[in-house]
Amino acid sequence: MTDTTTFVLVHGSWQGAWSWDGVRDRLRGHGHRVITPTLPGRGALDEDRSWIGHDDNVAAVLTAIDADADGPVVLAGHSLGGVTISQVADQCPQRVARLVYCDAFVLEAGESAADVLPGEFRAAIRELSGTRTDRSIPMPWEVWRANFVQTASEQLARESHRRLVPDPYRPVFEPVKLRRPVHRELPVTFLAFTQDVAVPPGPGFWHPGMTGRLTGATVTQIDGDHEILLTAPELLADALHHAAMAAG
Repeated sequence: MTDTTTFVLVHGSWQGAWSWDGVRDRLRGHGHRVITPTLPGRGALDEDRSWIGHDDNVAAVLTAIDADADGPVVLAGHSLGGVTISQVADQCPQRVARLVYCDAFVLEAGESAADVLPGEFRAAIRELSGTRTDRSIPMPWEVWRANFVQTASEQLARESHRRLVPDPYRPVFEPVKLRRPVHRELPVTFLAFTQDVAVPPGPGFWHPGMTGRLTGATVTQIDGDHEILLTAPELLADALHHAAMAAG
């Protein structure tokens, strides 16, 4: 891998490509190319998201890679974006130089994200989805502030919350389809955020919870909350840069 790497950054729930803006700019400052696809259903608040499943998310990322990437990419996913990058890599492993899970779900074939969530958290998601006709899942302000961006300024917390949209239901509860365990076969890095309390009981859900599902992964711990891509994007970008350079 040369000093110039192409990164494909896949956002997590409730967000869009905009959530990577600070990370993207920092990576470009390091001389890298950065592609930030927006997954389906990230438009108007009242749009119908009932149709969106894993295949739709995967197709959006594959389209972005085919359009803008020449060689193998570093494919990074944040949170639920980990579910998408695993399935993208399963479909085109030859296009992936390294997988990077950023406090992201690492699932086995036939599992859903909901399957690995604590029962109370899963029940809360189901309850929230019942408030909308398309069953999409809104993000309450109180949860966002206390559990996702607790290190942010009040201004950043409020501004980012205003940009969130309800998350499609199916990608949380649909089992993933994997032909092979790409997360144990491809080069992989896991970036673990030490102040992440998004999923009870805290950081342990991600590390060692998710990292324990990987084989031979490089695990790098970073001081930040679940939304470090918003609250400390330079730290996350530098960690992504070092992950790519270590693979060269």
